[in-house]
Amino acid sequence: MLARFARMSASEKRLSIVVIALLAVSAVMLVVLRCLDALEQLDETIASQQLLLTDAMRYAALAEPVEKAYAAMAEQHSSEWTQEQIHDRLRVEIARLSLREIPADGAAIPAANQPGALLVDIRSWPAGALDDSGEGYRTYQINFRTEPTSIQNVAMFLERLQQSPQALRVDGLELTRQPLSTEVTAAFRVTRTVIGEPGAPQPKVAAAGPPAEATNLAINADFAQWNPEESTAPGWSVANASLTTDKDVVDGGDTALSVHAQSANAELYQVQKLRAGTVYEIGFVARTTGAAQLRIVDESTGRPLQGNAPLVADAVGYQYSYRFTAPGSGGGDVLMRVPSFVLLESGAVLVVDNISLREAGA
Repeated sequence: MLARFARMSASEKRLSIVVIALLAVSAVMLVVLRCLDALEQLDETIASQQLLLTDAMRYAALAEPVEKAYAAMAEQHSSEWTQEQIHDRLRVEIARLSLREIPADGAAIPAANQPGALLVDIRSWPAGALDDSGEGYRTYQINFRTEPTSIQNVAMFLERLQQSPQALRVDGLELTRQPLSTEVTAAFRVTRTVIGEPGAPQPKVAAAGPPAEATNLAINADFAQWNPEESTAPGWSVANASLTTDKDVVDGGDTALSVHAQSANAELYQVQKLRAGTVYEIGFVARTTGAAQLRIVDESTGRPLQGNAPLVADAVGYQYSYRFTAPGSGGGDVLMRVPSFVLLESGAVLVVDNISLREAGA
């Protein structure tokens, strides 16, 4: 190689040196460019990782309040509640929103026995329907109807339902108005979603049967005591009606009482000694083939409290629940005819079961 270079002319030597120099410079430039590309990619990677780190720090800062918010939501929508618990919480929430002055969420609901205390008046609470076919959630739907009221009150009540912390959804609303009347009756269909983790246990259907005897003031509440010779239910009084037993009103129930009206205003009732000024809650399952009412009557005056609550007369079993305040104050004893079931038509048949009467909140 050196011998060949030595035989070259001066111009050839200069040309060779220039070519070698250009090749060396090209190689160096190629290496430099590749290094610059690598550095640019590294800068982009560092910037991307910095952005991810910033986002992770921001999400970590938000994690605690988000978890607290989810825990609060899960507390309102436990997937382990029974169907009875879901129904009770939904009914209490709707009753809370129906008051003109809404108490704080979770606070005790005051008795609405003063004129104007209710925004809308809901007299009956039919049993709802539970749908557990969803993945990770359950839905509970209930239909109810208000007493005639102004369209403005219905609109305000609808807005309250939509803003409820229980995440209620109004799936149906039907308004009816009598001729020449300025008030409307609203039929609502409301759905509550109960959330839970995938694979969480499904809500259990509440077992049929009366509440615990220690808290239930109703006597012979499930009609397990029955006198077949006299066709009477111990603890219950009846007027203008005959009694038989029935087993179809409650799924899995043993004995229900069937009241057959022999004339208008037939009645099945108990007289209870209650504490004046105390709020009570009465619940029962009933179906009727004719016009019937629940009445809560002050025995001292013979007049019902808060009007008469009509029962749905479509031969379908419904769950009802009402609250009332025993008249008077000071905690003295007061005699009340409660419950009092009145059949307004001769020939009407009322089947009733699972009666509970207890102090509200007990």
